[in-house]
Amino acid sequence: MPPRARRASASVVPAWRPRTYSPIKLDDQGPSYTVPSSLFPIAGRDQSWNSRADNFLQANRPQLNALEVEAQLVSKSDEIQLRLKPGGTIGAVPLRAPDTHKVTTGLIVKPRFGWAGIGPLLQYIGWAATPRILEMPLVPGSAREVPTWVLAGPILRRLERLLQEMRRGFNVQEEVRQTPRGQILWQRYITNHVVHGAFHQLPCRYPDLEYDRLLRSYLRWGFERVYHSLIPYAALDVIARQLAEQAQALILQVQDIASRVPDRRTLQQILQSVGLPSDILRHGLQALGWIVDERGLAGEADIDGLAWTLPMYELFERWVGHLISHWTKAIGGEVRTGYRGQTNVPINWTRRSVDVLSSLIPDFVVRRGDQVFIFDAKYKGHFEEFDEQRWFEMRDELHAEHRHDVHQVLAYASLYEARTISAALIYPMRLPQWERLVRNDQTIISASLTQAGRQLDLKLIGVPIELSASISPDSIVRNWNVA
Repeated sequence: MPPRARRASASVVPAWRPRTYSPIKLDDQGPSYTVPSSLFPIAGRDQSWNSRADNFLQANRPQLNALEVEAQLVSKSDEIQLRLKPGGTIGAVPLRAPDTHKVTTGLIVKPRFGWAGIGPLLQYIGWAATPRILEMPLVPGSAREVPTWVLAGPILRRLERLLQEMRRGFNVQEEVRQTPRGQILWQRYITNHVVHGAFHQLPCRYPDLEYDRLLRSYLRWGFERVYHSLIPYAALDVIARQLAEQAQALILQVQDIASRVPDRRTLQQILQSVGLPSDILRHGLQALGWIVDERGLAGEADIDGLAWTLPMYELFERWVGHLISHWTKAIGGEVRTGYRGQTNVPINWTRRSVDVLSSLIPDFVVRRGDQVFIFDAKYKGHFEEFDEQRWFEMRDELHAEHRHDVHQVLAYASLYEARTISAALIYPMRLPQWERLVRNDQTIISASLTQAGRQLDLKLIGVPIELSASISPDSIVRNWNVA
């Protein structure tokens, strides 16, 4: 090699990057994970958790709380072990080193039913339960562990709703000007400006097409970016394929305008120009900002991803609500939901200092004539492990946790007056297990209580949280012999 070439090659120094590790992967409501101390190496002879467990918890407590992950310190004969116990929330968060507090790895909690299991559910409920993006640094390695559609789905939904809200034609703008434009708001001019001697300040309202066209061009760019991020997975992932087709259809709705890359400053100007922006506009512009930043979503980053969280009980509750809506239409009833605040029953304590429980909120209440049906969704893991015989024997085998659930739904039943009241606890099941129970007509087990001339039926209902091409909401509720 010539001397000049050797000098040139020696002067090229690769950019420094902090050392990162494969993210810790857990299953929601799964077993605890013992964190090896070598995952966060620091200088010094003591490489155990003995001297730095508290520092680790202090640096990562917000992240662990976001995923409902419990940190457990277990004392052994010669050292302290750090264990992470996952709860019922899925998502991804960064983890910081206990000494430098720099992000070195990530923590991912996956759905125990698998990504393929919850994908169709999110589609069925129209992404009513969506991941919440966290204001945290990127999660190392998460983009390779989490399907693209997990975040692309809700972001595409935000952009679609923004497009739907935008009206054709001109947007009405309001501005205080020194020269008149459009309509002068005389009442506001007299009240806010004339009385203060500001005769040159004219509040005006006028139509402006610029932001409308600009925002539509931004939306087209956003749709295209999401589409291109999903296409590589569309052949093997049905959810990615469906979302890609949806993005393509949305691109056609804005094909009359050229795509334009947004910038943060202009997005902020659009938000400020509206005055009191709607949540749809705010969320849509925020989604565009995420894509602009290429924060592991519809961008060039293929390793690190956004920090996000999604409580699985919320997803399961929305799925149960979807099923109940189908069932209610079939029997001709009226449904009220707890997450919309329609079933809230306040508790009036004689002493205000007692605030342990302020109200009872059943998940779903259905009325049909002189019948009341109460449904409580329970996203718990123990039911999916029961085989057909043990599920059938649950009527005689109410353990402490089941007993707590039963007492809760019976408390809800005491709130209503009707000739017949049915109280049902609904639990998730894996699809093969549920299908076996369907064949034996055992997806529901019942108990009946009669007191003071009033009949109360107690039900335990299993529903699949995984779907297949042959399973639909109608085929699931068809087995609800509770009417």
